[in-house]
Amino acid sequence: MPRENKKRGRREEAKNKRKYEEGDSQNSKRFKANEQFGDEQVDHFDVRGNAGDEFISFGAPHDHGHQELLEEDQFHGLLDPEEQEYYSNVNSKIVANDFESDEDRATFIEAVYRETDGKELKVASSQSCSRYLEKIIMLSTSEQQRRLFNKFLGNLTYLVRHRFGSHCCETLFLETAKRLGEHQRESDDDSDLPTIEQLFLQAAEEFRPNLGFLLTEKFASHTLRVLFLVLSGEPLDDESTKTILASKKKEKLEAPVPKASADGNTSSKRRVPKSFSKELAKSIEGSVSSIDTTYLRALATHPTGNPVLQLLLRLELTLYGKQHQSEKMSVFKKLLPDEDLEEESESAKFISGLLYDPVGSHLVEILVLHVPGKTFKKLYKNVLKSRLNSMVKNETASYVAIKVLERLGKDDLQEAKQMILTELPTLIMRRRLGIIKVLVERCTVRHVDLKDVAEIIESGLEGDKTTFLPRLLGLDRSKDSTGAEADVGRKPATPAQKADVHASLLAQAMLQNPSARQPIHDSLLALDASFLAQMCKDPAASRLIQAALAPSDANAQFRRQFIPRFFGHIVDVAQSLSGSYVVDALWSATDGLFFLKEKIAKELADDASQLRESTVGKNVWRNWAMDMYSRRPGEWRALAKGQTKTDGYEADGGSKEERNGQQQQQKKKKSGLELARERYTQKQMHGAKQKTPATSANAIVRTNA
Repeated sequence: MPRENKKRGRREEAKNKRKYEEGDSQNSKRFKANEQFGDEQVDHFDVRGNAGDEFISFGAPHDHGHQELLEEDQFHGLLDPEEQEYYSNVNSKIVANDFESDEDRATFIEAVYRETDGKELKVASSQSCSRYLEKIIMLSTSEQQRRLFNKFLGNLTYLVRHRFGSHCCETLFLETAKRLGEHQRESDDDSDLPTIEQLFLQAAEEFRPNLGFLLTEKFASHTLRVLFLVLSGEPLDDESTKTILASKKKEKLEAPVPKASADGNTSSKRRVPKSFSKELAKSIEGSVSSIDTTYLRALATHPTGNPVLQLLLRLELTLYGKQHQSEKMSVFKKLLPDEDLEEESESAKFISGLLYDPVGSHLVEILVLHVPGKTFKKLYKNVLKSRLNSMVKNETASYVAIKVLERLGKDDLQEAKQMILTELPTLIMRRRLGIIKVLVERCTVRHVDLKDVAEIIESGLEGDKTTFLPRLLGLDRSKDSTGAEADVGRKPATPAQKADVHASLLAQAMLQNPSARQPIHDSLLALDASFLAQMCKDPAASRLIQAALAPSDANAQFRRQFIPRFFGHIVDVAQSLSGSYVVDALWSATDGLFFLKEKIAKELADDASQLRESTVGKNVWRNWAMDMYSRRPGEWRALAKGQTKTDGYEADGGSKEERNGQQQQQKKKKSGLELARERYTQKQMHGAKQKTPATSANAIVRTNA
């Protein structure tokens, strides 16, 4: 076996010793600090690790006792190769899910916990095995989760700062929080084991001394967001909180076995103990108590700290109301100390600077959405109103402008619309259609006239009725067919690309407003049938056509003119996924127009074989009740005219199941006794019919006498 190549001798040992001593003295960077902590004067302290440009130091250590120096980075050891192989086999068993029963799986998970006893921190810190631990947590019982939670207590500050341990803590917090809704006597399971409520309170207390530092820590900040969310009782799976909890880059681990959530629907408001609300208030106050306004505003543009600040501010504004907002230690009061938000105040300048910042603008959205009405009026009047024109044109600030439009009243919205009118041509040219869509939607809700907006949109696309919708949707028409008079032998017009989703949403919003729908109707009627059929096959464009076909009293005349344009293309459209929804929409669109509905059904019946060969076409065939049309046309006509129920009921008022049951009973062979009873009953009825006339005549004679 070859030996290791190393030098020997006293000179080499002295050289290695000297290198070691020099390297040890340069391992830590030092800088002077003339602060005095307690009775001890400290002239320097160490900064270990790579803080990077995103690190923000919030105050000095031990500042008023709120923020302490973090402990040395702990190291709990590495897993042996045999242990790693064991957990790899456990993961394979869980993924395969080849357990004979739920009890077998529960026994297996309990055995894994026994094997993991004393090694929880090593497993959570392992690059590969930490993922396996997350899956195990998802399958664990309440008692097992509490047991693991209890093992993590005392080491949470280390774990949440660990690259892999932080993910285990997040999963443990989320899964344990779902158990809060279970009505169980936790204290009876294990007398020495804390309840879920006690575990979360102890975790929050453990984090509190270092909250100021952990807010901007790369990994710990994500876990803190989860903890704050659990304490607040807000939904765990709501879309508005998912973006705050984690970035899009985070690996998504699905539950190994599908199961119902412990507390029902986790996307709704959760019931939490009253102690959670008090602990959350303490945590919010503790996170900003040692931070002044300058550092807190620096957190607003910090990539890691901004989501935490968003969550703290939102929870404070929604849970504690106006009273807590005016308190000195509230996040809102520290962030915006100027109550009146005058234009030249520092708070107004701070918000103005955040509007165009990709990170800070999210915080302004939270303010616009959740501040009380009185504060929002000051914010809009003094800061946002004068900048609305430039905000709608900016790629970042336009999202804040959307939130502003959603909260304005009718008078302010009317004024804002007039301000934005001058910028509409620029927005259309830059394809910033999302802000226009929100403007149209809010004006529809507030009953603000949109005729001028529709005219500017129509003129901004610089075309006639035939080209208005294709240009709006971003569909360039082919040069082979330019109108309704195209030659039959030519290739039909086809969209060159997919329709713009935002443009489709804008057109759908315009259809909902009486003063803005006319350009959409005129353009749909002007399109040639072949191009219209191709639009039906586009996902975004087909939704626009479905919205146009939605029956209402206001569009009855339009539907009467528009529906015949589909004739000749019904079967072709019905065989595409997006087009099948349009054909289904034609059923309700032809309500009151039976002759059009019957003509569409005839076209479907003529190509029945082709339609039934398509998977999508089968759905259209069933939704249009074409089997009934072919076999019982009278019943289908009654159904099409709305004279009978559509839930599987026939024209005679009975369901198919009921009719089949009656026929089976009639065909059932009767016994001899039953036949004799029927003959006797018929004989008795026949005799009664013969006696009835004589009795009636005698009664008449007696009456006359």
